[in-house]
Order: sequence, then structure tokens, then C-alpha cells
Amino acid sequence: MNDHAGLDSDDFRIRTMEAKKVTIVGSIVNLALAAVKFAAGMIGGSAAMVADAAHSLSDLVTDAMVYVSVSIASMEADEDHPYGHGRAETIGAAATGAALMLVGLLLIVDAIKDLLEGVLPSPTWPAVAGAIVSIVSKELLYHYTSRVGKRHNNKALIANAWHHRTDSISSVAALLGISGAMAGFPVMDTLAVIFVVFLISKVGWEICWQALQELMDASVSPEEVSGITEVISSNPGVVHFHELRTRRLGGDIFVDVHIQVQPSISVSEAHNIAETVRHDLKANGLATDALIHIDAENDVDYEIMKTNRAEIESRIEKMAKAVDGINGVSKLIIHYLGGKTMVEFNVDMDDDITIGQARSMVALLQSDLESEKIIDEAVAHAQLTNGSNAPKGPGQ
Repeated sequence: MNDHAGLDSDDFRIRTMEAKKVTIVGSIVNLALAAVKFAAGMIGGSAAMVADAAHSLSDLVTDAMVYVSVSIASMEADEDHPYGHGRAETIGAAATGAALMLVGLLLIVDAIKDLLEGVLPSPTWPAVAGAIVSIVSKELLYHYTSRVGKRHNNKALIANAWHHRTDSISSVAALLGISGAMAGFPVMDTLAVIFVVFLISKVGWEICWQALQELMDASVSPEEVSGITEVISSNPGVVHFHELRTRRLGGDIFVDVHIQVQPSISVSEAHNIAETVRHDLKANGLATDALIHIDAENDVDYEIMKTNRAEIESRIEKMAKAVDGINGVSKLIIHYLGGKTMVEFNVDMDDDITIGQARSMVALLQSDLESEKIIDEAVAHAQLTNGSNAPKGPGQ
């Protein structure tokens, strides 16, 4: 049995190990960059570079969030969490987005304070060097983290990759601000801080909003839904489908759908059609698992018909034996279609009955059953039997 829906144990173990590895690498790089940028900002006299250092420190916090969320998500499914713990990845992404917005808020407060107080720094070359080192390092880290996150569809890693990308872009802004200030426009350094804050907050909001949508069980993307509908429709046994619902759980996608099949087929054939649809969705990577509900008709406005099979069997058996020449009925099938109750069964007769007599007796029984209003329609098939071996009841 899979410990994690949608992945075999080896794939899931690799997914978890790579996610943890990329997060640890990111933490080491962020710690080193924070120290370098802070020193460059202080020595080079750049508020933008100090703000960028704070951004790198915030990356350490989000790295920790991602590591914890990935660790929780790797836990096996249990009785309390039958769908696994994949939601932890989504929570980690939401926490990362919220942390980005918080960092942006703190930085904008400092920037506005400096502008109001007329504190305009005069940065020097060490600040420029710090910005260049940050741009190269964070861009490489973004591509590394993003590639692993997309390969395993890990939302928390993808969110953290964008955190690295915002740090890279904010370093570009810091570099422009520092260069402008060194060229004789000291306000450029502070304006660079404001731009960095805007970028950080925007990305943080987008990450957080997407994660919240997932926590609210929002449907998957239109492109993914299109792929799912194509697989369902391509099955020759599916007449129609409706009530398609999708949701994402961490890196997993779950599908619920009603499929309509021909009403006259057997239960086992209908079940095989449903299982084929389920298998095809999983095999094409469109769903981790799918719950397929089988319908004999479009049941969007279905009205439940409360009937008693035992009572119907008993009445049909009694009425059948009341007709001279009929020994009983067998292989009774009840259909509930179009708001009507229809029955189909074999009428067992002695083998010395003529075809004309059999037809007359079957027609009489059908008429009697429909006039009783227990059922709406009856279809009976004459079956010649040896009188001594006549069945005793509908199911025998």
C-alpha cells in the first residue's frame, strides 16, 4: 500500500529528500549572503543594501518554514489523515507569502522614516560589490529551487524559489539605487528600498493568495480540468459525465465525478468502466486518485424512489403462481429510471406449454403487475422448465 497517495514509496522518498536538500542549500547561501550584504551595506553606507540583507535574513525564516512543512508532508497517511499530510506544503507556502509581506512592511516603515528625516546615505563601492554577489547567487538559487519544486509539484518549494527571485531582483534595484546615489542622486538609494518593498509585498501576496485558494479546495487550473475531461470522455463506456469536482492537496490532485453508463449493462461492467476511467486519470498524471460515481441516467435532478425489493419479489412471485401454468419467476432485475420502477424477469413454465400459451400467460402476468401499481413497467421472458425442477423463488 502506498504511504502517500499518487506516488510509490521510492518516488515519494526521493521527492522528500530533494526538497530537504534544496532547502538546506538555500539556508546556507542565505546565511552567507545576509552576512556579506549587511557588511557591504554598513561599510559601503547603503540603506538599500542593509534592507537587502534583511531580505536575505527573512529567507532563512522561510527556509525553515519550508523544511518543516516538507517534513510534515512526508509523514505517512494515518486514520486521522487518510489523504496524507500534503496540506502542510500548502500551509508552508502560505506562511512564506505572509513572511514576505511582513518583511516588506517593516522595510517600508524604515524607508519612509528616512525620507521624512532627510537621512540620505552616500554609498560606496563595497555596497556595489555586495549587490553583484547577491544578484548572481540568488538567481542561481532561484533556478535550482524552482527546478526541483516544479519537478515534484511542491508548492512550498516553488514559493520559496520566488522568494529567492525577489531577493535577486531587489538586489538589482539596490544596485541601481546605489549607483544613482554614487552618481550624485542620494535619494535613489532610498527609492530603491521602496521598489524592493513593493516587489517583495507583491510576490508575497500572490503566493499567499494562491495557497489560501488551495486551502479552500479551489479547483485545479482550466488546463488541468481540460485534460481530465478529455480522458473521461475518451472512454467508450461513458455516455456522459457531470458533477466533475477537483481539488489539490499539496502535490496531489483528487477528482470526483459522476459518469453515466448504459442502464442495461451489468454492475460488474459498469464498475470496470469506472475503474478504467480512474486508472487512466492516474496513469496520465492528471489525478492522484479519483472517486467515480456510476449513474444509469443523468441524475442531476434525481428523485429517490423508496422501494422494497423483498416486497416486489414477493408480490411478483405470488401473482405469477396465480396464473395457471406458471411455476414461478427467476433472475429478477429491477431498474429505477426516469422516475419509474421497471422490472425484468424470467417466467418459468412447464416444457409442454405451447409458444402461444406462453405468450398469453406472460402478457396476462405483465398486465396484472402493471395494474397493481407496484411497478410502472414489466418485461417478462418465458422460460420453459421441467415442472419437477421449477424454481421456488425469484432468486433461486
